[in-house]
Amino acid sequence: MSNLTVSTFLSLHGQAKEAISFYQTHLQAQLVFCITNQEITEKLDPTYTYPTSEKDWIAHSVLTIGNSELMIADELMSDAPDLVKGTNFSLCITSSQAEITTLYNLLLEHTQTRIIVPLAPNLFSKAYAIVEDPYGVVIQLVTEK
Repeated sequence: MSNLTVSTFLSLHGQAKEAISFYQTHLQAQLVFCITNQEITEKLDPTYTYPTSEKDWIAHSVLTIGNSELMIADELMSDAPDLVKGTNFSLCITSSQAEITTLYNLLLEHTQTRIIVPLAPNLFSKAYAIVEDPYGVVIQLVTEK
């Protein structure tokens, strides 16, 4: 697993812009990438849908803090009905499609791993999934297109 990267991913349900600004000011974070729901529709995928009230929400962002990467979005990665502070994070594992598929299958070997989003291609990844491990940690598996 030499190309494997694990990043912290914060889901902030409407507070992503404020959090990005906070981390830039208080942790000297550098914003590497940021896209809103509206920008996805305008630039990448006109069929992408979201509630009108969430057009300016951050769909995805990447910050660096020193040698570490922090991803932030407004969307909740969990299927829980509400944001619960302290559980609004996930591990985001990025690697090759073969490695992501292997990890997905290994995670599913445990009977208490719960699939939130099954492994499949999507707008930004050839293979993407979200699972919850037996300890309540949400894990995103992603390859970059």
